[in-house]
Amino acid sequence: MIRHLPVHAPHRARFALPLIAALALAGCLSIGDRAELAVYAPTVVLAVAEDTPRLERTLAIAEPSASNALDTTRIAVRPAPGRLQVYAGAIWSDTAPALVQAALVDALGGSGRFQAVVRPTDGVATDLLLRLDLRQFEAVYAEGAQHPTVIVDLHATLVDPRGRRVAASRRFRAEQPAVDEALDDVVPAFEAALGEIASTLLPWVLEHGTDTAP
Repeated sequence: MIRHLPVHAPHRARFALPLIAALALAGCLSIGDRAELAVYAPTVVLAVAEDTPRLERTLAIAEPSASNALDTTRIAVRPAPGRLQVYAGAIWSDTAPALVQAALVDALGGSGRFQAVVRPTDGVATDLLLRLDLRQFEAVYAEGAQHPTVIVDLHATLVDPRGRRVAASRRFRAEQPAVDEALDDVVPAFEAALGEIASTLLPWVLEHGTDTAP
């Protein structure tokens, strides 16, 4: 379900400044400026089969590392190859890395397949640490396309936080087409892509989480 604070009619594909300029502008927004924006907070619902095994471990999911272009609240879009811009009049409720972390903590935690799923900053002793590198989190227009495809691309490393031994490492990538160019139709594609990432990440962590010492 999308949670957002709309202040205009549904957003069509209005692109703002090139991303570098938009990042500089985002750091200068006042409270009054932010009131003119629609704020989107994507959520993820993860369906888990009843026969999915349970791992009696506590998993910590770190906030992903990301480039400056992604570590922002602006919603990235590529209207053409080599052009990275942002949607006008709208932002995420948090930076993209923080959104991805929150979505995965909620999804994997809600799966009921771990003793607990937390953030490293929660101050809880953990058995597993999931480190993430967010490489793409954007809507992309293919050549000649009328509607964008959302791409979420990240690299995951599962680590034993005590000995810092790497249990497994893998790249996860999801592509979900939007049904229209309006941002209200693009955000559900972000949710679907995050859900696809979570659904493939869960069994992978369950499989390789047993490779760390209990």
